[in-house]
Amino acid sequence: MRAKWGLLLLVAVVGCASPPRPVDPPLLKAALEVESDGAKRYQRGDLAVAERRFAEAMRRFAGIDDVAGSARNRLHLIRVKLAQGRAAVALEMLDGIPPGLAEELDVLLLRGQALLALDRAADAGQVLDHAAGRCGADCAAGASLEILRGRASLRRGEAPAARAHAERGLALLRERDEPRELGNAWRLLAAARLAGGEATALAAAQAALDIDRRLALPEKIARDWLLIGDIQRRYAPGQASGGNDARLAYARALEIAEAAGLKEISLIASQALQAIGM
Repeated sequence: MRAKWGLLLLVAVVGCASPPRPVDPPLLKAALEVESDGAKRYQRGDLAVAERRFAEAMRRFAGIDDVAGSARNRLHLIRVKLAQGRAAVALEMLDGIPPGLAEELDVLLLRGQALLALDRAADAGQVLDHAAGRCGADCAAGASLEILRGRASLRRGEAPAARAHAERGLALLRERDEPRELGNAWRLLAAARLAGGEATALAAAQAALDIDRRLALPEKIARDWLLIGDIQRRYAPGQASGGNDARLAYARALEIAEAAGLKEISLIASQALQAIGM
């Protein structure tokens, strides 16, 4: 109790010496704290907890009629759904956002990502081309857009275009501190090189894995191991089944995905192991 009154006295003294600082209302402060905790969980790859935090923050902001805060957390929640492999749910949530409620470019990028995850490459390409028209020369989302457009090109079987997008993305990220996107760019470059028949794909995949390990991102790490398995399977010399290296890579992907609760990646890894006879 003494500490409480001491703190109040300190605040009063400081208030006499300088203009009072604005203080967030308690309910707004609580909503921001929940959102902040969700962001930390998301960065750590703790998707299940991040999902609950963002959903709670969205409700809290809605309860105080903070439309911007509620929309912002809806987008956070959609990012979590995409990371969990629940693209159909993410797309449904995007469809439920009224025009003008959220930043248009953010919505377009997330929609493109969801469509790609649902193997709707042509639709994704149209959405991302539209996003490119909204993203100027100094657009902060330029690297992310290049990576997504590269993924769309890869899904359409356009390996050279995918590689060009990946290289442009890497160039944009050279002077930025965005390690998560840097890992995405290296992963795209590895996949584009693999599709183009280039053995140097493995070095790019390893670069992505090194970054994602430092960031401790289970979903990204598991996808890196899947890609490494695909590369080893194609380029393992003299091994009809793809070689032991491919088996080890797919097994690592499966182990990580199961530990992190990533059902979609677990299924892909299991099917890859079955395809090479394990």
